[in-house]
Amino acid sequence: MTLQTLPGETSDPPVRRTALSSGVVTYTDEGARGAPALVAIHGVPGSGRDFRYLAPQLVGHIRFVRIDLPGFGGSDPSPRAVDTLTGRAEAVGELADLLGLDSFAVLGHSLGGATALTLAARNEARVRLLALVASVGLRRHRGLGMSPGTFVLLARGLQSRLLSRVLLPIARAQYRRRRIPGADEMAAQDFAIHFRAIAAVDFGLLRKAAEGPLPPTLVAYAADDRLVEPRIAEELIRTLPTARVLAFPDGGHNLQKTRAVEVAAAIRSALHC
Repeated sequence: MTLQTLPGETSDPPVRRTALSSGVVTYTDEGARGAPALVAIHGVPGSGRDFRYLAPQLVGHIRFVRIDLPGFGGSDPSPRAVDTLTGRAEAVGELADLLGLDSFAVLGHSLGGATALTLAARNEARVRLLALVASVGLRRHRGLGMSPGTFVLLARGLQSRLLSRVLLPIARAQYRRRRIPGADEMAAQDFAIHFRAIAAVDFGLLRKAAEGPLPPTLVAYAADDRLVEPRIAEELIRTLPTARVLAFPDGGHNLQKTRAVEVAAAIRSALHC
């Protein structure tokens, strides 16, 4: 097994707030305003802090923007943006508009890859690079576990005062098993938003988006990812034959942390900076 050395430096800049048509969103913005811009989209659950190891490898070369998707971090849980991929993509695009980003790269980690792919397909001329890091693919992966319809039912149950007493301990136990931080502090409403966001993953929409046209694309995955198995990435790569591929023997699901140096180098190379 290859030994991994995590970058020692992390970045947690002040969180900013702005109002979009979907409500208030929180985000961070680092780097020179004239540098090529990269907007990072986290998975579910998650927040912009998921990229705190990657940021120091980019800032100095790239303007690095991290959004908290609606319903996560400090962002308002807009129903359209929580419940649909297109709503999430629109929120990210609107933030880019407000920041004056005429062109930008987009990075999606895990379930954030679905939003990134949707955004890139809808804005192919504007998005300079699509980076999919340990991303969902074109069909259900093992980390998803249940069908989208089941997640909808669970979300509704968690919003019920009676049913949440039964479902909340189960949800917390599942998050602990997956080593998701803060599981025991999450309320029933938090899990309900998470499950609604998971249920919004539309594989038909993603397959159509992957058929293009798309901007230059980077796909990074690890053979030991326990949430998104390698065959998901391999199918995505076959569908995107011109994509640059970073295939790691190890690094797990959080490559933006464990392989921050390599992922950042590939992004800088693709953006020529």
